[in-house]
Amino acid sequence: MSCRHSSYRKLKKAVDKANAQVAATGEPDLTRSEMNRVLHWSRQRCLPKPYGWGRPKGWRG
Repeated sequence: MSCRHSSYRKLKKAVDKANAQVAATGEPDLTRSEMNRVLHWSRQRCLPKPYGWGRPKGWRG
């Protein structure tokens, strides 16, 4: 299985999950990584990083 094939599978899983949630509750309930994957494949900007992202834990505390 190629890298592209596994990437397509992950995207399909995220889209199927979002479609099921939209049908049930009216809004998608994806994790941050799943949402970023969908946004990347649809050529949109990823979600903004949270405050303190990439900083040591001591700095965030």
